[in-house]
Amino acid sequence: MFLHFWSRQNPVLDTAECVKVAHNMAVDVYQWLREVCSTRLINDGPVVLCGPGIVVQIDESLFKHKPKYHRGRRADYEQWVFGMVDTSKTPSLGYMQMMDTRNAATLLPIIQAHTAPGTIIHSDEWAAYQCIARDIPHLQHQTVNHSVEFVNSTTGVHTQNIESYWNRVKKRFKTMKGVHSHQLPSYLDEFMWRERYGTTSEQAFDSILVDISLQYVV
Repeated sequence: MFLHFWSRQNPVLDTAECVKVAHNMAVDVYQWLREVCSTRLINDGPVVLCGPGIVVQIDESLFKHKPKYHRGRRADYEQWVFGMVDTSKTPSLGYMQMMDTRNAATLLPIIQAHTAPGTIIHSDEWAAYQCIARDIPHLQHQTVNHSVEFVNSTTGVHTQNIESYWNRVKKRFKTMKGVHSHQLPSYLDEFMWRERYGTTSEQAFDSILVDISLQYVV
């Protein structure tokens, strides 16, 4: 029953009521399932997006978290997350990683590790991105100045795909009435896992069963 409700992305409180278990138990099961997702992504190896001539849009987004079930209180936790999306996919396929700082020393190694040679990077003009073409020569880099326009009127470069991606991620978190700060990495992993292996509730159910069977061999 838990797998059925989790696959359908039912809120954990609703699942606890339907299955008739304590809320804390339902929370623990959901967290365990997210850990299964995280392990699958780790076992898959580093995510590498795109390839020659394909556009990856990159951006950072600030996630502000309130204590769950206490609406209206001031956010007690803020976390920057770096994201990148393969725009050749519909919807765009993404990769996210938490980060402590947004400088070039932090961002450039992430970009290099998760893009294939020949990829075209589209971004805004954040200072940390200005060294991409110089320091990662196997990538092309084009920008849009958001203080002037949302789409570069000369090149057509924009970052609307990654902005849409952030909206999808945060909309999902909003339906859960917030996310505990220490659980953010596992929620990000679950989102990326569902993009790849659980785009429908049926696919999510089948895929999580497979992953559980591979990770917990009896």
